[in-house]
Amino acid sequence: MDLLAPSDTETPGEWRTRLNGRHEFTYRAVILLALIAAGAIVWYTAEVFLLAFAGLLLAVFLEFLATLLASHTRISRGRSFAIVSVGIALLLLAAGWYSVPRVADQISQLIDGLPQFMVRLRDYLIQRPWGQTALQYLPTALATANLTGTVASLLYRIAEGIAGIVVIAVVGLYIGANPVLYERGLLKLFGDHYDRARYVGQEVCYALRWWVLGQLVPMVVLGVATTIGLTLLHIHLAFTLGLFTGFMIFIPYFGSVIALLAAVLVAAVQGAQQVLWVALLYIGVHSAEGYLLTPLVQKRAVHVAPALSILGQVLMGLLLGFLGLALATPMTAAFLVLVRILYLHEKPQHHE
Repeated sequence: MDLLAPSDTETPGEWRTRLNGRHEFTYRAVILLALIAAGAIVWYTAEVFLLAFAGLLLAVFLEFLATLLASHTRISRGRSFAIVSVGIALLLLAAGWYSVPRVADQISQLIDGLPQFMVRLRDYLIQRPWGQTALQYLPTALATANLTGTVASLLYRIAEGIAGIVVIAVVGLYIGANPVLYERGLLKLFGDHYDRARYVGQEVCYALRWWVLGQLVPMVVLGVATTIGLTLLHIHLAFTLGLFTGFMIFIPYFGSVIALLAAVLVAAVQGAQQVLWVALLYIGVHSAEGYLLTPLVQKRAVHVAPALSILGQVLMGLLLGFLGLALATPMTAAFLVLVRILYLHEKPQHHE
């Protein structure tokens, strides 16, 4: 029996209504299945999308610097991009050449101080009942721990991180060198909505550009200030911790906490008083950053509400690990731009 054929009791109008209803149901079912399939693809290839997004951030930043250089000189945009890219690469190489020996020397000093720290820690634990219990179970815990597997996993993560950085650099350089090529190819997918999609894409790139710039200034200032403060306090790994603090500021809120914990752990090797001074230093530096520096920078940069930023970081961190945590805030900023333009139909701030 043909279910689409009209029955004897149906009028032509009722049959057409039933047929249209079946077509509408089929259309909605296909759309739903397509969305589920797209979601599954994104989920299982999420790391690729995150690397691509990080490459886009780098491309937007490099393109901004190249355009700025070209607009203030007679150098073409292509040559400006090459100059900016080579210049940044040379700066990174020089920073690495300067940093690596000092980091290695400071790590060596920390390792030399570990035996004395372990003796003080053991004496501290022995004087307390709970500490004696901990020392009693510590050998068993170490014996059952898979230290070899942990070290292997750590090395694998480090290699994976290095490979990810290479991918981000390559993607960022290719997109930044010829953004028009990739822009046109992507916008062709939107067909009749080409102009609208191009406008939205420009607004998203504008937001990402100023978000990156809004993060770079606090990163540099806090990295330098922390290095100077830790050096004056004679803390081991002062340069390394300052460098680490600067990079971790790229992750708002959680990055500051991670940097503080790392500094406190290193200071603990030198004594409780050093831990107190380090904690006060970090509280003071981050307070100055939060209440003075960031508000000045964010006058032009994109500001993401703290609650949204934290929730986005928690969600992305739980679902996609450290890379998701690091990129959660710029992705939230891009999402907010889409909501304001496509849903709320607000006018972008820089066009006002």
